[in-house]
Amino acid sequence: MNGEIDSLLEGTIARIRDRKLLLLLDYDGTLTEIAPRPELALPSEELLLILARLTKLADVDAVVISGRPLRGLMELLPISGLNFIGSHGAEGLIGGKPWTLNVDAENCGEQEELQKQLLSKLAGLNGWWLETKPLGFALHYRQAEPAEETRIISVLESWLAKVDRSGRHQVLQGKKVMEILPRGVSKGAAIQEILLLHGFSEHFPVYLGDDVTDESAFQVLQGRGLTVKVGGGQGATAANYSLANPTEVRLFLATLAIRLEEK
Repeated sequence: MNGEIDSLLEGTIARIRDRKLLLLLDYDGTLTEIAPRPELALPSEELLLILARLTKLADVDAVVISGRPLRGLMELLPISGLNFIGSHGAEGLIGGKPWTLNVDAENCGEQEELQKQLLSKLAGLNGWWLETKPLGFALHYRQAEPAEETRIISVLESWLAKVDRSGRHQVLQGKKVMEILPRGVSKGAAIQEILLLHGFSEHFPVYLGDDVTDESAFQVLQGRGLTVKVGGGQGATAANYSLANPTEVRLFLATLAIRLEEK
């Protein structure tokens, strides 16, 4: 193992001697490598086995938190005892029970009109697609050629600013994706509420994520847990630690499982 994995491992073990561990894990770019399209980012058998080992431990609870819809996450990771937060907190399954952030219903009702506006602006451009979610939608443009990507961003610049100024919705920028969500929906907001739930409030949280959308969670957990930025190249981060890629994440989780099984 490298020094950063060793340091993260020892830091985690040292802080959970008398507490349970709450693992908070992003999916794309963290547990799995980024793929050209979301449906191609499949979990390896190794990852499924590691997560299964961790969820069997009495002193560990694990939550996969993602911008993906809840149903898709559950289908990708059919592991007993695993918890899920999908759509940046808009939907979830915690302890086997449905969970969601409280969001203004009026904001949600405007989503159809916003999608129509977006489709109109992108007419004639290529390499993008829309993904509809329970409380919002995402514009993916990973398959756009560089020149087309520049045009997409340019065409949408003023419209995105208008959406953001409305005060009712927000634009979350990720890796080749823009998400339009009701104001207040974020991974950080979801984590704040999860840590208040009965059964989780005394846990020590460790969060691993790779994208700009994970920064809200890093900020919420400052002084309360450990945070890990996976990958690089996106500027400053509020995370405590860094791991190079999902391979290092899986190595950390596998080694953590072994150490905790030996306790």
